[in-house]
Amino acid sequence: MSGLTLTVKLSIFSVAASIFLLSGCSTTASVNSAQGQNLSALNSQLANIVDNNGCTASFQCKVLEVGARACGGPSKYAVYSTLNTPQEQAESIAKQITEQEKNQNEQQSLTDCLPVIEVQSLCINQQCQSIDIK
Repeated sequence: MSGLTLTVKLSIFSVAASIFLLSGCSTTASVNSAQGQNLSALNSQLANIVDNNGCTASFQCKVLEVGARACGGPSKYAVYSTLNTPQEQAESIAKQITEQEKNQNEQQSLTDCLPVIEVQSLCINQQCQSIDIK
């Protein structure tokens, strides 16, 4: 009889543990989903800024370090024009993306260590363009 009682207790414990673990997973998944959507919206805003990169001189072209790799450094560089986008706005979006990616790296234990080539910006044919620094 005591063997049967122990089996019943283990079954109840297993069911309770499963429910507890699954409830934690759904909460984490919904938080990660919300952050992913926010990150996606921020990346769309950044893409709009980068697309509108007309210039008349190279001093109007700026480079932003955007995002965060798990091993350090930005996940990408973005070139934009201060002629069409206020510098504060571009930097604010880049900062928000960087914070979101840092949070994702911490939560998901990501280890992206691929090198990202630093770029320089120049106004060529009235468009801010990126030039790889070697």
